[in-house]
Amino acid sequence: MGEGSNVLLFLLGFLAARALGPAPFGEYSTAFAFVGLFRILPDFGMSYASTLAISRDRSLAERLLGGLLGFQAVLSVITVALCLGIGATRYRGVTWFALVILSVDLVLKSFKSTLRWALKALERFGTEAVSLLAERTLLLVLGVSVLAAGQGVRGFVLVFLGVRLLDTSALSAYVQRKVLPLRPRYDPALWWELLRKGLPFAYAGAMITLVFQVDTVLLEAMRGPTEVGWYRSPVLVLEGLTLVPRILGYALIPTMAAWAATRPEGVTELYRRGSKYLLLVGLPIAAFGVLESDRFIRFLFQDAYAPSAAASRILLPAAAFMFLSNFGETTLACVNRWGNIVVVSTLALVVNVALNLALIPRLGFVGAAWATLATEGVYFAATAIALARYGHRAGWPSLSWRPALSTLAFAAVLRLAHGWPLLVASLAACAAYAVAVVVLRAADARERALVADLLRGRPAGAGRLAS
Repeated sequence: MGEGSNVLLFLLGFLAARALGPAPFGEYSTAFAFVGLFRILPDFGMSYASTLAISRDRSLAERLLGGLLGFQAVLSVITVALCLGIGATRYRGVTWFALVILSVDLVLKSFKSTLRWALKALERFGTEAVSLLAERTLLLVLGVSVLAAGQGVRGFVLVFLGVRLLDTSALSAYVQRKVLPLRPRYDPALWWELLRKGLPFAYAGAMITLVFQVDTVLLEAMRGPTEVGWYRSPVLVLEGLTLVPRILGYALIPTMAAWAATRPEGVTELYRRGSKYLLLVGLPIAAFGVLESDRFIRFLFQDAYAPSAAASRILLPAAAFMFLSNFGETTLACVNRWGNIVVVSTLALVVNVALNLALIPRLGFVGAAWATLATEGVYFAATAIALARYGHRAGWPSLSWRPALSTLAFAAVLRLAHGWPLLVASLAACAAYAVAVVVLRAADARERALVADLLRGRPAGAGRLAS
């Protein structure tokens, strides 16, 4: 339920793009991306590291959480000062106002994230999920109301700050009363220990964050907010699609992590199967992006975003690489290869920045889209190579030919039905794809047996697929 509530944020993003128009949406997106560059600073991966420690020994919860909250207070002041100090040299007007509000929102969001990780460690999953759902529902309702009232970017970002203040205060009061006391501690020795343990997680997270945010900042600096708006609208679709590999990853992480030391062949089997499932989802999305971006973008964002179709034809195919790179990174984490994740994420960032600097001046937002596609391709290849070095080989030729042929059937029907309404043409293409998947036997005997058991109401798990 917690992960599914992200759909509400994606819906809010779509509605904001439609209501604001390309230039104001570009101003908001620029401020959001710029503040996002500092996202890792208030926490430095310490919440994740603390969660692991608390999960192993709950008696550490009060001391670790208190030390973390005290250290975060100091880091938050530094983060806001850096964000506003650097931002003041570049931004003015609406973008500057949004940046100021969103920098404070970042601090509150980081504080809530710490409470969420503590709840995870203490297995209070229901509390965390309800808090997320309430926060995002309120953001959607108030955000849409403010946009409908014509309050623009200023009113829109103030909604984030207001909701975050209310939500964080309510969750803090609940944790204080029902879970454990929240007492920030000044403990330099503990702070150093937290920082040292959180640094690997912080570095990998920072690289990934920069890959997804730096292009927007560079694009605004070189081409202005309108092109940012045209670029960010299809990026919203791409970001929404990240739910697909995340849901699969969360389903398989417990089994893969448990088997990493004792059953590496089982990890390899689940990596192969997970990659196949992501190809079955990702390749039709890529074909749809190439063939129907013009109508799709107009349907989602209206005619003002018609130029965005040029970026969408590049970004939606990137989803296939993104699915595989995300799952590959998850598999590397499960087999405890954090050093490889650091190297791969650094490589991806270098490639992304270099390509954006080279392509944006000549191609504008379309160049940024090409940079994203290339980065995701490099990220996928690097994670696959790293996993192969440790014996986890997917066997890509044998794995991908059935999904690829099925996608050809999808694309052929979608092309033939181009004159039909978009929804009707898409449903016809999906039907052809489903038939092709069955005829080509993309699901093997074990998977078909598992589906049959599920239909009969028998329980099943990831272990069944690799047993």
